[in-house]
Amino acid sequence: MTKILGAQLYTVRNFAGTPNEFDESLRKIKEMGYTTIQLSAIWHIPVDELAAIARGHGLKVVVTHIPYDRFINDLDGVIRDHHTLGCGLAGLGGLPAEYHSAEGYIAFAKKFSAIADELAQNGLKFSYHNHHWEFQSYNGKLGMDVLIEQTSPENFLFTLDTYWVQVGGGDPSAWIRRLKNRVEAIHLKDLTIIDSQQIMTEIMEGNLHWPEILQACEEAGVKWYLIERDDGPTDAFDSLKISYNNLHKFGFS
Repeated sequence: MTKILGAQLYTVRNFAGTPNEFDESLRKIKEMGYTTIQLSAIWHIPVDELAAIARGHGLKVVVTHIPYDRFINDLDGVIRDHHTLGCGLAGLGGLPAEYHSAEGYIAFAKKFSAIADELAQNGLKFSYHNHHWEFQSYNGKLGMDVLIEQTSPENFLFTLDTYWVQVGGGDPSAWIRRLKNRVEAIHLKDLTIIDSQQIMTEIMEGNLHWPEILQACEEAGVKWYLIERDDGPTDAFDSLKISYNNLHKFGFS
């Protein structure tokens, strides 16, 4: 089975302020060898332009991060935009602060289960991206547990982030396996320590156990492997290239 690497465009969000900058960023990403992308933090450019530029570079949009308010107030627009992009996964980048409680996780799961159902009726799936706060325990149950148990395995998926699982005290491989068939897209992101500070780094340049993580991904049915680095000391494009090159030894293309 071919394992396809994608670039999470949040990594290069500071180089996509205009359509021309976005076009140039995608040119560089395509030249590295990437064939898929995630759209995130670049919604100031009209969606039809985003779609046309991506197609022009032969890059497929496989997942998004959409602002919370749009899911709540403009779901029809979200659906329309994903059809324009040819993208089947509508993603949310994180849990709003008002839901960070035992009751909040339950309320969020209920609200977004209904949203996920409506997306499914329009040929799309919802995908939730975790950080570390989902690994806080409330009355003996992790927030992540609530999201898994209170939502539909068919319509409510997870864009699991390896870095944030590790920061939350979880084992990325174990969580990937637990979410078998619910992780179509995953964020590959490494963690290292520099000057006693925990930072994000390129894949296989840090401390995560990548052979086990990638094996778990294969077992769990992951389709889209997205490289991301939110911030760090190296150039964002260099970071994407280093991670891409490092993963070639594991059969990625």
